[in-house]
Amino acid sequence: MAYPVTRKLPDSRLRLTLAAILLVLAAILALLPSRASAGDLAAWQIVGFSDDASHYAFAEYGRQDGSGFPYAALYVIDLDQDKYVGGAPFRTLIEDESASIGQALAEVHAEASGALADYGISQPGRVVALDPPGEEDGNRHALAFHAAPVFPHIDPTRKLALTTINLPDQEMCASFAPTFGFALALDGIEVYRDNSIPKSRSCPLDYQVAGVVMPMDPPFGRAVAMISVMKVGFEGPDRRVIAVPVSF
Repeated sequence: MAYPVTRKLPDSRLRLTLAAILLVLAAILALLPSRASAGDLAAWQIVGFSDDASHYAFAEYGRQDGSGFPYAALYVIDLDQDKYVGGAPFRTLIEDESASIGQALAEVHAEASGALADYGISQPGRVVALDPPGEEDGNRHALAFHAAPVFPHIDPTRKLALTTINLPDQEMCASFAPTFGFALALDGIEVYRDNSIPKSRSCPLDYQVAGVVMPMDPPFGRAVAMISVMKVGFEGPDRRVIAVPVSF
């Protein structure tokens, strides 16, 4: 029985054929979603203030890098004491990639409902300044804004400025990278400074000013600076958010 004879391609034609195959594969891979070396950027949501603006609540949410599981956390803060209250933080992680982030957010709101009622978190908040992570910006350590809810602006420009501080963290963080705390100044006057790094920040690498939030109704002297914490993550730096009380 005769067998077909396999003809060997000349080297030049073989190289061209392989190059064409590689180009096609590269084009296909470029169209596929990629999570390589990418951390997750948590979004944040204003939940509200108490009527006297002594308490503030916000939520953060997203999808974990690596697992793809949706998560959410909700924080209730006593602004006078600068501490969590009512059992906060409340956290939800749904260990199912097919679950939605909306489900995680709904679960954490339900879990925190008692604390929100206890502290009278019913007054809406308003964003007076914002620096979203997707916006190209040369300086995420400062934010200029007007506090009065009118236009044209009748009040002076305020400036919030952040400075990082080289602070050692837990021993396990040292193997990843140097860790940092931060200080915050409003109109050139320091209003907050880290003396140590809370364990809840999980190896912070950098900080950014994310926004400024105020209550919709009086008292208007209260505000919260929303600060992005860039920390060590599974596939890359992750963003989480903390709130720092400030007053005018």
